[in-house]
Amino acid sequence: MKILRNRVGNYLLLIFGSIIYGLSVGMFLEPKNIAPGGVTGVSIMVNSFSNISVGTLVLLINIPLLILAFFKLGKGFFLKTLITIIMVSFWIDFFSRFNNVTNEYILSSLAGGALLAVGIGLIFHGGGTTGGSDIIVKMLRNKYPHIKTGTLFIIIDGVIASASGIVFGDIEIAMYALIALFVCSSVLDIVLYGADEAKLVFIFSSNSKEILDKIITTLDAGASFVSGQGGYTKKETKIIICALKKQRLPKLNDLVKETDDKAFMVVSSASEIFGVGFKGYHKKQL
Repeated sequence: MKILRNRVGNYLLLIFGSIIYGLSVGMFLEPKNIAPGGVTGVSIMVNSFSNISVGTLVLLINIPLLILAFFKLGKGFFLKTLITIIMVSFWIDFFSRFNNVTNEYILSSLAGGALLAVGIGLIFHGGGTTGGSDIIVKMLRNKYPHIKTGTLFIIIDGVIASASGIVFGDIEIAMYALIALFVCSSVLDIVLYGADEAKLVFIFSSNSKEILDKIITTLDAGASFVSGQGGYTKKETKIIICALKKQRLPKLNDLVKETDDKAFMVVSSASEIFGVGFKGYHKKQL
């Protein structure tokens, strides 16, 4: 029963993701010739000098990439991607009928890029892709998991977005495409990895035990002692190391200040933290 629920949930994500993706392209990007990379961007460019709809072009151009996905990523991935591409192609052409949402290019770039990211993110969470550079990104992520998905999209799709300026003979079009691509990449990382970037804090204090107790009881955050030695005083000391979500950092600042206003505190960003209260080790990496 649990497996069935998971499968139904995944396909619902693919459906909703495809609808949002199609809405983004059909209502915001295609009408303004904004080509934010990938097969969709190529299809928008080809559509400008052909009578073939963008949705149909997306389907046709993806055929060789789908064959590659079948052999490299497996039958299950291939099937989900095929279904998603068919749905995306349909929704792009469906929403292209309602393309007079705004006459502002910048609004089209921002809204189109953000919605595109949400659509791609939902599809990725459902276990599929929209084809095109998504397939390439998926394979690269399998080989280089330390590189974030949004970053890979920027690298691969940036060339296509830039080329749109040549195809349409307008450098501003390419700039709008790059804006949409940047927005898409930024929002996509939030959709896939979450916006709760954590903070890693080191606290040096003569009242370290009291501070540690307050962190655990007041902030409900994890913290540990690390043994150290003062570089100048040569005295043994207990250093507090604490990982917490950035929303709690102001409370930690107040707590440390109230306990020891001479404490030395170092705060750094941690893009990913695994463990209780953060990400699970067995969670699928997207």
